[in-house]
Amino acid sequence: MQLPPRLRPTDAATILEPTTKAAQKKKRTKKTAPPKKDYTAGLTLIDVRMPQELGGGTIPGSEHIPLDNILDTVPKSIPDPQAPVVVYCKSGMRGGMAQGALRKLGYTNVSNIVGGFDAWQKAGLPVTIS
Repeated sequence: MQLPPRLRPTDAATILEPTTKAAQKKKRTKKTAPPKKDYTAGLTLIDVRMPQELGGGTIPGSEHIPLDNILDTVPKSIPDPQAPVVVYCKSGMRGGMAQGALRKLGYTNVSNIVGGFDAWQKAGLPVTIS
């Protein structure tokens, strides 16, 4: 599945729904069912905010990789440059920078959540608080 370059929070929630539900179930129970095959298989959701910004919550199923570490970490953790990747930050600016950096590394299926985590919360979408 080819992702659009920018995703509105509600569109992102629709695409990420199987991923976020699986993350929520994982936190609630120790036993987890094997993941269902769906179009989000292999999709990686990356939170590029700084560690001190995570206290307000994260999007369920996201992996935290600060923007400063994105160029070093992503090629090691996501070797396939065609894998679907969705990035987000607080308001969308750093997410856009992360998206551009990943494209320069050759990643072709990267999307940024417009408005970032703030827009996600404003839309009333699920949040995980650590």
